[in-house]
Amino acid sequence: MSISVAINDESDQVVITIVGSFDFSLFNDFRESYSDLTRRYNTYIVDMSMVEYLDSAALGMLLSMRNAIDAECHIQLKGANDFIKNILMISRFDKRFDIV
Repeated sequence: MSISVAINDESDQVVITIVGSFDFSLFNDFRESYSDLTRRYNTYIVDMSMVEYLDSAALGMLLSMRNAIDAECHIQLKGANDFIKNILMISRFDKRFDIV
């Protein structure tokens, strides 16, 4: 389980990549991945292509991220497998995030 952050100032975006299980054990690391940045970015991408498991705590962490980042900023949930994408859609996350 790990989180990495890649910043691209030219495209004004941050990519947060999650590997393994996205659960409560990542709470602090995930929050720091977007809250410790030195400035605001236009687009935040949460790369979920390597997430094997997602629980309700992860859903709560995503909602906390959405509430912490300016409303005009875009947050994309990218690369989720079909099972995780289905959970996101059932939870109506498509209303708050761009799911790609």
